[in-house]
Amino acid sequence: MPTSTNPQQSLRESAFSIMTRADFDYSPADDDVLVTAFAHEIARDRWLPPGETYRHRAYQCFRMSVRDMSFQAESDPDPYLQSKEVNSMAGGVQRSFATLDPDHPVTAVTARIAAAVARQLLGAGVLAADTTPHCLVDAHYIRIYAPGKPCPEGIHRDGLIAGSAHLVRRENITGADSMLYDLSGREVHRCVLTDPLDSFVFDDSRVMHYTTDIEVAEAGRAAHRDVLLIGFRTA
Repeated sequence: MPTSTNPQQSLRESAFSIMTRADFDYSPADDDVLVTAFAHEIARDRWLPPGETYRHRAYQCFRMSVRDMSFQAESDPDPYLQSKEVNSMAGGVQRSFATLDPDHPVTAVTARIAAAVARQLLGAGVLAADTTPHCLVDAHYIRIYAPGKPCPEGIHRDGLIAGSAHLVRRENITGADSMLYDLSGREVHRCVLTDPLDSFVFDDSRVMHYTTDIEVAEAGRAAHRDVLLIGFRTA
């Protein structure tokens, strides 16, 4: 996946930017920790329509000080709530998910990934210490089993200040084209996250996003897509 030559400029001018593993403080040991969390800590998402079981997930919430770039994981986060305006499928519902303890090794890994994204958002003026001194930062660890829908709600916004998507693993799947749209619905970018920590960052007030369905590439083998989604919202 190509990288932006100037991600902060891209984020400022186009409302999105592209990041890869080289943009993060991320080691092979960190990769092992993140993969292990997906293997052992996620649970079926009970908020899908009846009979649909393709999405499994876990959740963390951090309190972030924008001024000193500190992240504090909450031990008992509030239920996650979006408006019906941005989520026609689950908006208005207080959703609780399997949560990861702040002492889990993945907490530090996710905080560093979120910090790298936050630095881009600060550089682009999407976050600012004077106007957004404190944020809640949501971390969604999401596995979609094939066949499945990464975005069952369709093209959408999340109701956040900003968000990002980070590939952890693609295993025996096809599909999962990620698209960004301006608010008129015109597609402005399309990419496929193929390698660990291939990522995109977006200003949620200025663009919408969507990812196409995934299918099994080779029958008889496990097939899924693991993605870490991070969202920044007002505390």
